[in-house]
Amino acid sequence: MTIFARVLMLCLAMALAPSVKATAQLSDLLIVKGKEFALNTNPLEAELQKKQWTPPANAVITSANWRGYLATWEIRDDKLFLKDVTITVSDPKEERGMTRKRITGDLYPGAAEVFADWYTGALIVPDGEMTRYVHMGYGSSFDHYQVFRVHAGKVVEHLSMTGAEFEAYKERKFAAFRKTDAYAKAYADFRKEAPDLSKAHAEDFIRSYFAETYLSQ
Repeated sequence: MTIFARVLMLCLAMALAPSVKATAQLSDLLIVKGKEFALNTNPLEAELQKKQWTPPANAVITSANWRGYLATWEIRDDKLFLKDVTITVSDPKEERGMTRKRITGDLYPGAAEVFADWYTGALIVPDGEMTRYVHMGYGSSFDHYQVFRVHAGKVVEHLSMTGAEFEAYKERKFAAFRKTDAYAKAYADFRKEAPDLSKAHAEDFIRSYFAETYLSQ
C-alpha cells in the first residue's frame, strides 16, 4: 500500500468516525550548514515505491509514524543528499522490546550517502515557534518557515518567510494547482474512495497531502 493510500485511509477513518484520534507525525531530519531541522515533507517516498520497499514483518509501525521509517537528509552545495534511513523493529532483548535498525545499506548497498536526484518537490522546514498545534500529520503551524524548492536533487530556490507569508504563499500555489490534471486526478481518487464525503473534505486532504508537489511548481 502506498503512503497516499495509508494517509487517505486515515483521513477517511477520521471523517467517518470523529472519535478516532489521529497523531502528529514524526518528521524526517534535514541538516543545513550543520544545523538540524524537522522536515515536514518526505523525499524518500518515490524511491521506496520504485524499489517496492515495504516494512519487514518485525517492523514497529505506530500512529506517529505511518510511513514506517525515519530519514536524515543534508543540503550541501545546493544539492540534497540522503544520509541515513532507520526503522524501528521488535527486539525482545531490549528493555522497551524494540530497537532502531539502519536500512540505508539495504536500500543502497555500499553507499555512504546518496544524491537524491530522483526528488523534485518542496522541502518544508518549520524553523520558528509553534503557534498552533494540530494532532494530525504535519498540520501544526509555526511563526517562521524555510522552503527549499528542489528539481532533480538540486536546490533551485530557497525561501525564508513568516508564518503568515507562508500561508499566503501556499494559497497562491494551491489555487494554481487546482487548475491542473494532477489535482483533478487526486480529487477523483478521493471521491472514488469516499463518495459520501464533502468536497471540503477532499480539498482539505489534497491541500495537506500534496503540499510539497504544488509548492515546487
